[in-house]
Amino acid sequence: MGTYNNEIEQFIYTVCYRPMWEAAYTYIAEHPYALNLSYTRIQNPDSAMLEDMILEYTKNIRIDEDSLLFDAVVGCTINLTEDTYKGTASHETSQWLVFSCVAVVTDKLESVTVMNISGYTSGQPRKTDGHAVSKNIVPILYKKDLDDEATTFLQQYFPEALEKPMAVPIADIAKDMGLEIIQGNRITDDFSVFGEIYFTAGKATIYDLFKVSETTIDVKRGTILVDAYTFWKRNLGCVKNTIAHEVYHWYKHRMYAAIKHVLYGQDFVACRCPSNMAYPQKDEEWSDIQRMEWQANNMAPRILMPYRTFRMKVDELLQAYDYENSPIKPAILTSVAEELREFYGVSRQSVLIRMMETGYKDAAIIYQYDEESPYHGYLDQRDAFYAYRTSSEFRNLVDSGLFRYVDGYFVINDEQYIERNNEGKPTLTDYAWANLNECTLQFTWQPLRADEAKKHFPFELFHRETGERKASKYDSKQSASAVQMSEALQKKREEFERQSAARKITGVNKTCWEVIFEIVQSRGLSKSHFCSLTCLGEEVYRKAEKNIDTKPSLRTIVAIGRGLDLDIGTTEKLLQLAGHAFDESDEHQALKYCITGFSGMSIDDANEFLESYNYEPLGSKQRL
Repeated sequence: MGTYNNEIEQFIYTVCYRPMWEAAYTYIAEHPYALNLSYTRIQNPDSAMLEDMILEYTKNIRIDEDSLLFDAVVGCTINLTEDTYKGTASHETSQWLVFSCVAVVTDKLESVTVMNISGYTSGQPRKTDGHAVSKNIVPILYKKDLDDEATTFLQQYFPEALEKPMAVPIADIAKDMGLEIIQGNRITDDFSVFGEIYFTAGKATIYDLFKVSETTIDVKRGTILVDAYTFWKRNLGCVKNTIAHEVYHWYKHRMYAAIKHVLYGQDFVACRCPSNMAYPQKDEEWSDIQRMEWQANNMAPRILMPYRTFRMKVDELLQAYDYENSPIKPAILTSVAEELREFYGVSRQSVLIRMMETGYKDAAIIYQYDEESPYHGYLDQRDAFYAYRTSSEFRNLVDSGLFRYVDGYFVINDEQYIERNNEGKPTLTDYAWANLNECTLQFTWQPLRADEAKKHFPFELFHRETGERKASKYDSKQSASAVQMSEALQKKREEFERQSAARKITGVNKTCWEVIFEIVQSRGLSKSHFCSLTCLGEEVYRKAEKNIDTKPSLRTIVAIGRGLDLDIGTTEKLLQLAGHAFDESDEHQALKYCITGFSGMSIDDANEFLESYNYEPLGSKQRL
């Protein structure tokens, strides 16, 4: 039994096998009639004896504090005997039994208890006590459950933060959990680790602030070390985030370390908070450490800024600044982010990321704008349109459909980077957010004189009032790798998945109205739904339905293209069937951008954009 498929299997065979055998031996001897005797020659056994036992598989693996709970399905070889008038008859049979077990493990094995034994039947209900873990004892946690997980943690350790906005005293919580925090020393000589927690007692090497001396200290179980540079080179917010990170490791990952310690006899196991954690590509396998670091990295800010009360605080500040009606939204966002930073005692970057996670997507404007960085990926719609109308190279990329404007970025149009949320709107995937430089086009800042800027921007850009304005300029060199990747991905598919049905419809020998109505039918749209999406009247629907011998105007087709979220290829085919085409005029560039730059967005969003440039909106106001 030297080779095991996973650590729960190894734990059962090396640690739990003896108590499970003893419990099974007693159970079988005392309950022979509880066995399934349908397929045995002996129907009324006088005795039953366990001869062999092998683990088939485990299920319902869960953790609860220092307890590991699991159900082990085991195959038992049992010898049955029966005394008859002819003498003693015996028969060997195989049975599957289910063992419900609890192992208490700290820095050593405390106990193993078989709570229940029962016959195996398929379809047994799953257990809900504790937290589900993998067969390697790594907690199972999905992105959609992160905020609920933070709520569960705070309900246990600091429920006040769930009632009203407040700074979470994470150091006090750590103390209440029995943890000790040691600060003021260096953990590594290159600041590659912000902090670490020790799951068993042992020795740790630390350095003085200037890395002159090296010292070995004794650490007890539950000790958190925070590198001194976390404060000196970062900020207090980074310290709080590091402590929250390590606290969550203790909360959910100490069983993983405890099992490692019991199985392999390691002196101690430390879980570190690296300053730069690399995650796998989409199709690559995640290691246990990467999964746990991802969990701790995502949980720390959610514990420090819990979803419900964080939104309460953000809404309070936005209302105080009258954000919705303000023409200087970027300036307000900057002030709000600063107030949140001071209120929660975290970093400004952490606040902005949390705002984006909780639905305040405008925070990306401030998050990406860095005076010290020559490159950026985030653009608001008007800045994006400036780049679109002033760079033919960028415009061709957008028009090609290789990139889509999603969450403020021009991102590679692929499911690896773009997904749809519960409302069906496109949004960046977790992988895309973690790898923005890989999948987004990059821009540089270029100065514009105030008089020149006013020709392109109806509102102020996000910077102070000066004699000049900054605008985004497409940088082909910095974007080269993303463009190459987008072209490689395009070769793997002939058309974009969402538009495939519409493109097949646009065949030969069909009028424009005929094709439009076939697209409407393929989407299952009613007349009222079509009119609502496109802002067009019922007469347009009737023309398409009856294939009237007229041709729709260019603006009608653009309204349909935006309302039905058609891609530029399909829209231009409709224009061709109607005898139209986009030209290079400013208005036509704006109309074309309503298709290429507003993917996944509504016609109302496009109309707001058009009206800001003094163009007529799409829909019912236009001449058909």
